Amino acid sequence: MEIVRPPERSALASFLRARRAAMRPEEVGLPVDPRRRVTGLRREEVARLAGISVEYYRRLEQGSGHRMSLQVCASIARALRLDRAGAAYLHRLATAGSEVTYELHQDEGPPPELVELITLWDHTAAYIIDRNQDVLVSNDLMRAVAPGYVEVGNNVGLMQFEAPPGLRAAPSWQEGARTTVSRLRYHGSPADARWQEVVALLLEDEDFADLWHRHEAHPLTSGRAPNHFDGYGWVDLRWQVLEAHPGLYTLICYGTPGSVGERALAELAAGLREGRVSVPDGAVATPTSGSRLSRYRGTGPGGPRSVYSQGHDSPAAGS
Repeated sequence: MEIVRPPERSALASFLRARRAAMRPEEVGLPVDPRRRVTGLRREEVARLAGISVEYYRRLEQGSGHRMSLQVCASIARALRLDRAGAAYLHRLATAGSEVTYELHQDEGPPPELVELITLWDHTAAYIIDRNQDVLVSNDLMRAVAPGYVEVGNNVGLMQFEAPPGLRAAPSWQEGARTTVSRLRYHGSPADARWQEVVALLLEDEDFADLWHRHEAHPLTSGRAPNHFDGYGWVDLRWQVLEAHPGLYTLICYGTPGSVGERALAELAAGLREGRVSVPDGAVATPTSGSRLSRYRGTGPGGPRSVYSQGHDSPAAGS
């Protein structure tokens, strides 16, 4: 399959332009001018705030290949009023190629001990994704919570934007969509062919494209998302991330104490333990099922290696 690269000549240049356009003059102490035609700050204003030359900053925004020193990177982050996550993301873009020294490689599976931990949980819904948001592991309770959605081989980002218009109107979906986009940008690597593929597919969606061009970048931490429960309909659950291995993110889903979500999740977990509820067949259509585009589109016979769910063996588990 030919990879369609996202239309970004330089991730650093695009990020700088987007964040400059998002700034308001009054945020940096500049007077409000009703005749002002520029959206956001001007290049010379950012350069002055950062203490660098306008020409140098112009070349950064044009993607001319200039590298920033740590000092200049910090100065620009302050000028653009970036938060901690934004400053970290800017630093990563400015020092391209400086990846984490120990990442999960394409031919590796998640650590067997980590897989064993979450698959043994019968009271906690959990799953593991990688930096591109491909689902690598999902326990039975999580699969029962989101049948056809949080299945091994699916991509959370693609699934998010296959939601129907009615669900997209929900505040929790909108919150989740914004989170999905910002974490895909923050954690992903533009040099990764899989990341390029996911982003190219998602850019066909207008809601995603609008959020993507805001260039927000934040790490995967916590949030909420709507989930469908029989007898309850769409119910919000909270989720929290545990980063137990470089490049892998374990998501724990739970209901806020005293909420409908807590009650619905507890009933579902009890049903699984008592045999009244079974893990749905991934081939059966459900309210959370997505299209074929949500499926992992890796190459090679039999699809991707080293991805598995509870009840399925992995080549890595026996190694």
